[in-house]
Amino acid sequence: MDRKIGSTLLVFSGILLFTYMAKPLIPGFCLALVLVYLLNPVTNFFQKYTKKRGIATLISFFIVVGSFGGLSYFLVGETVEEAEQLLKHPYMKEIGIDFLDSEDFYDSLLQLLGDTGARLLKRIGVEVGMWVIQIFIGLLLSFFVVWKNMGIPVKDEKARKLLHIIDRGIKHLVLSFFLTAVVTGFISIPIYYGFGLPYPLFLAVMTAFLTLLPVIGAYLLYMPLTVILYFERGLSESLLFLGICVVFISILPDILVRPLTARTREVGAIPLLVGFVSGILVFGVSGIVLGPLIVITGIAFWRVYIREDRREN
Repeated sequence: MDRKIGSTLLVFSGILLFTYMAKPLIPGFCLALVLVYLLNPVTNFFQKYTKKRGIATLISFFIVVGSFGGLSYFLVGETVEEAEQLLKHPYMKEIGIDFLDSEDFYDSLLQLLGDTGARLLKRIGVEVGMWVIQIFIGLLLSFFVVWKNMGIPVKDEKARKLLHIIDRGIKHLVLSFFLTAVVTGFISIPIYYGFGLPYPLFLAVMTAFLTLLPVIGAYLLYMPLTVILYFERGLSESLLFLGICVVFISILPDILVRPLTARTREVGAIPLLVGFVSGILVFGVSGIVLGPLIVITGIAFWRVYIREDRREN
């Protein structure tokens, strides 16, 4: 075996071993990777005017992260308001009265507040705590990497080609998240207009923003809307709305738009589609980054170390 191939395989074996050991923190690393590729060009732009990397990093960090934080806060507020409106619906009030009048209600409530409730609250607390840790790690790592403008020093020509293909693939991957969100937002406009929902443009913007969240994304918006339509217009129209949203807002953008916008000259849309789907199935939410990244790395390795060697021989 060629020594360069052996050393490269050794490096990737070490990376895989580290990935296995750091598995609980993989979502934080994936968040950091996306933020690095998002913040780096913004930081480079501001550095032209500030002349200092640290100040430029702080500015870009607060702009990007602050925008997402503000939109998230606004979205949570809108969700709470929608829930309050839903609870004020006459049908929901009737359900609440029936529950209060039933003899088993108080026994069920006491049971819920007992052992079951305690276990549920503990589980929720652990999950929320883990996500807070993941977000903190992602923010801290991305800030440090962008601030120090860190790179991987490589002298070997083939290794440089390999990293160049991976770097370009990740850039297109991050870009695909935002392009998919924009396309999904535009697709949702006629759906919301067609069903006569209030503020369709606002709902479309929220749909685009939520699409940035892997897997669950837009479900967080159109599932409550489906419930509201059920109470106001009946089962058939609410199911029709849900089916259209699932197909045109959740499934088609992930199957068509995301792979097409993430493809590069070296990595086509079909391998990336396999990476997206299999990555989510294997790694969960983190798989939307890890799956395509593994595919991109594998294809880059094959092109640089196997295909080119065959041509040379």
